[in-house]
Amino acid sequence: MIEVNLHPDRGRARRAAGRGFPISLPRSFPKLGGGGSGDRDTWTTVAIVVPVLALLVVGWLWFSQRSQGSELETRLELAVEDSTRLADLRALSDSLLARRARIGERLELVSGLDQGRFVWPHLLDEISRALPAYTWLTSVRQSTPEPNLDVQVDGLAANPLAITRFVRGLQESPFIGNVRILGSQQELVDNVAAQAFKLMVSYEEPPPEVVRTEPVVENL
Repeated sequence: MIEVNLHPDRGRARRAAGRGFPISLPRSFPKLGGGGSGDRDTWTTVAIVVPVLALLVVGWLWFSQRSQGSELETRLELAVEDSTRLADLRALSDSLLARRARIGERLELVSGLDQGRFVWPHLLDEISRALPAYTWLTSVRQSTPEPNLDVQVDGLAANPLAITRFVRGLQESPFIGNVRILGSQQELVDNVAAQAFKLMVSYEEPPPEVVRTEPVVENL
């Protein structure tokens, strides 16, 4: 702002004290929106507080994101560990199931062998038990395979009555059924007359109360 002195005397006195035109600066900034120094203080406060608040918000967001990131990494590591442990358990379970299946197959094989291993001992024992006096066996051979096992029995007897007793003894056995006479004729054996015969017998599974069996191994 430039002031013009309308009083020459006072102007000379002022020029004696200094040079040039007197210029004075305003004591306050121009009013902004009708305000004074209070507006300037408000803007100064805003200029200071806003960056501080912005820094605080940014810092809070950064720490919050970092905390969430750490939590997610921890959860991810736990999930990976659980997945690895479950994969190991799955592999172990599959291995045990495969082993169980192999053991089951072997047990079935052993069980099948166990069921048939006493067929011939029982059959021969019953034939021998039913054999009467003055009767001899010349041949015992298999005619049909198991499970429908048929066996042909050839022999010599002193007379037809001995053959009849032999047939009745076989019929009383719980292991033998369907006894059939295939043929009978008289022959000379060492110049002695004898009755040659051929029989066909079938092996039968006896009732459970007759024979008691034990498994080779306990079932799984």
